[in-house]
Amino acid sequence: MTEFGIVGYSTVVLIRVNNKNILYDTGNKSTALQLKDALDKNGLVCDDITDVVLSHLHFDHVGNVPLFKNANFYLSKKEWLCAESNPDEWDCLATCEYLRRNGNLNFVKEGDMIEEGVLVIDLPGHTPGLIGLKCGEDTVLCSDAIKNRFELWQDIPLMSVDVEKSKSTIERIKSEGKYIYPGHDKMLDIDNPICDEAIHFIIKYANGMEQKI
Repeated sequence: MTEFGIVGYSTVVLIRVNNKNILYDTGNKSTALQLKDALDKNGLVCDDITDVVLSHLHFDHVGNVPLFKNANFYLSKKEWLCAESNPDEWDCLATCEYLRRNGNLNFVKEGDMIEEGVLVIDLPGHTPGLIGLKCGEDTVLCSDAIKNRFELWQDIPLMSVDVEKSKSTIERIKSEGKYIYPGHDKMLDIDNPICDEAIHFIIKYANGMEQKI
């Protein structure tokens, strides 16, 4: 993850249900070609996406919003208001402006259903209004509410505006899901922790030095 830009790749999940093609997040703008290629491998183009659920407004998760001109967009109102009134360096204000002018933006909250079996859940902590999706009985799409396997299995949020809320959110996700899709890692099975991979990250510096943490 740390070899690609400031935060690495961000997870984008495609959900296909009832003739709907739903995306959860859109990734960083610099990954547009990879995203289009991934859709192509699933027999889709950007215009085939019917709905896009935005977990939160950080630039590495909403950079490709303009690719999906036919989609309805879903976001929590709390996330929108926080980015509008008090944006930080992570919020993508260009995406906010696009959604304000061109996007078919819908505000959703805990318990709202995007489609049959695709339920909105509130997952605050990383940002005040982050939302996830519960798909079926045991799959949770949580974006940066849990960014990677370290946070899932060590219960330590690495970046959060409210650490205590993040900890509660992590516990909720672990109690409600078996298959977890974090914001910056592959799908994780709650019953099969990869302990030897849980705490190792490599930071690479411009002078060539590497630090393992």
